[in-house]
Amino acid sequence: MREQSATSTTSELTTTPRRPVGARERLRREEALRRHHEDKLAKPNGPAGKVTYLRAQLRLAARLTARLAATNDVNEMVTLVVEELQGTFSFYLAAVQRLDGDGMLRLIAGRGALAEVMTEFLLLEQSLHDGINGRVARSGSSALVADTREDPDYIVRDPDTDPRSELSVPIVVDGAIWGVLNLEAPEPEAFSEADAVLVETIAATLGSSLHRAVLVCDLERTFMTTLTALMSTVEAKDSYTASHEQEVAELAERVTLRLGGSPSNARDVRYAALLHDVGKVAVPSEILLKPGPLTDSEWVVMKTPAAVGGDLVARIDAFAHLAPAVRASHERWDGAGYPDALAGEDIPLAARIIAACDTYEAIVTDRPYRPAATPAQAREELRRVAGSQLDERVVEALLDELTG
Repeated sequence: MREQSATSTTSELTTTPRRPVGARERLRREEALRRHHEDKLAKPNGPAGKVTYLRAQLRLAARLTARLAATNDVNEMVTLVVEELQGTFSFYLAAVQRLDGDGMLRLIAGRGALAEVMTEFLLLEQSLHDGINGRVARSGSSALVADTREDPDYIVRDPDTDPRSELSVPIVVDGAIWGVLNLEAPEPEAFSEADAVLVETIAATLGSSLHRAVLVCDLERTFMTTLTALMSTVEAKDSYTASHEQEVAELAERVTLRLGGSPSNARDVRYAALLHDVGKVAVPSEILLKPGPLTDSEWVVMKTPAAVGGDLVARIDAFAHLAPAVRASHERWDGAGYPDALAGEDIPLAARIIAACDTYEAIVTDRPYRPAATPAQAREELRRVAGSQLDERVVEALLDELTG
């Protein structure tokens, strides 16, 4: 994880030269090393200590396997790995570098005292042809370095504060080197063969998870193509609905994240929002596009799309998990909505988010029967109906998103 030095192997792909270590960086490195020594979890000695350490390794591997299986977000995956490694064993550095197409290894996740210094002084990339990590990425073989001062590939930054031990393993995705998982310690001989086996296992699990994420991304592209085709049937009847759904979907995704939802959960809410009015294909155009108020009988017809849409989505395997949110997207917090008169938290959270975003976008958009209101007027209307028509907590997050 070191920048290129004047003595490093030269090639057509090299890092941008950086100035030598200055007084400020050296001071920060000394502070980081001191903090590491104060905070680090000492590796146990003796038979009992080794058993304890082994158990911690096994628990870490099992925990990471479960957590990685729960996400398809690449940034979330690599962050989980370095957080778990550093949080469990207090390494001086736990980091993941990604190998990019230009032949550069770039830091995309790092934890530990040294990672903070690297980020502060922009020591975030190195050439594939330089350093221990470059060697690992080129060869596809792990490097267990007992003393960095004896490894000819190690790139010296500051001899007094540089790590003395390094464990670097390749991350392989679908048969190709994707990057490097790197651990560093200030003491020599800090890593054992058992540590290497653990980190190689974690890297293999991460590689499999990253490959799964690529496959899921491909599936999602197919999903979106199908979704676009499906929504085109609605657009043919009501161009307002098609453009409106895009605005609602993007806003709903952001509100979900603001409420603490995961990126994958936010994507699901976005997809459900895109589909929440698909049932309008069952509404006659003369009612759907009527410029004036609807009659009571027409309102009965206009309430059918939620149920129709939910049933339609439920019959499509790729969309079926979105059906409850689509069906409930017109329910009200006070139970006065449709089609099932759900109330409060019986309404799926995704549906509550969609309902709030749908309300806001409808208010600020011109309709055949009324002109658009201003954003300020729409926000005031949201506050008025919070706790009755809409979930107050969702409205608060929506207002924060709109104003912040």
